[in-house]
Amino acid sequence: MTDKTITELLLYPIKSLGGISVPSAQVLTEGFQYDRRWMLVDAEGQFMTQREHAKMTLFSCELSEEDLIIKYQDEEKKIPLANHSENVSRVQVWSSKLKAHQVSSEISEWFSDHLGTQVDLVKLTDISKRPKRLFVPPYKTHLSFADGYPYLILGTASMETLNKKLELPLTMDRFRANIIVQTSEAHEEDEWKQDFVAGTASMKVIKPCARCVVTTIDQQTGIKGKEPLKTLTTYRKWRNKIWFGANAICLREGRLSVGDTINL
Repeated sequence: MTDKTITELLLYPIKSLGGISVPSAQVLTEGFQYDRRWMLVDAEGQFMTQREHAKMTLFSCELSEEDLIIKYQDEEKKIPLANHSENVSRVQVWSSKLKAHQVSSEISEWFSDHLGTQVDLVKLTDISKRPKRLFVPPYKTHLSFADGYPYLILGTASMETLNKKLELPLTMDRFRANIIVQTSEAHEEDEWKQDFVAGTASMKVIKPCARCVVTTIDQQTGIKGKEPLKTLTTYRKWRNKIWFGANAICLREGRLSVGDTINL
């Protein structure tokens, strides 16, 4: 396979729930269409993630033409992509405070029952504004409910290098990347400083991605361990953070497909 060919594209429709591998995706300023457009929040409107609720890994997501389909064990719920209630919540993602529409009381109760705590499912809509300042040109962008940046790129060579250092190899889903790229050098994605074209979109890497405890959670079982952070600390730690993958933004909206090449 040609170097810098995109091998996989992933969406995470509900923040911190299971991801979806797709053949192509619409590249938008806030992130891929349908990526992190929904989010579970607690009674105070604070975002919920696997960091505190590892059980969230056990909910899987699928997309049809009309619905977001959530599966948990032998249960299934369909959420119409275009629908939400008229109820508006004030929600918070890290330091960002914004408005979002509640989806429905019925789906919120279903999640609450399975997670054992009161939650609401909210949706990013036209009333949801989340600007993001950057320290490099273009100096600003906009976000969905993602942690800090619209896109996360991960090179295959970075993953291969890590797995060679681990006693038991891990799968890429630990890192919840959006764009998996065939690479020949480990962590070369960190150094793609110039704007690049992929598919019909233009994008830019802003910085390496700082990693957290979510990477230690098995995405199939919800069980926490010590890896890969224990090993990454030995060779990918500086400024008191551990770095793996690269944060990126959209400069020109378009469409991206598996098999497209990143042209630097």
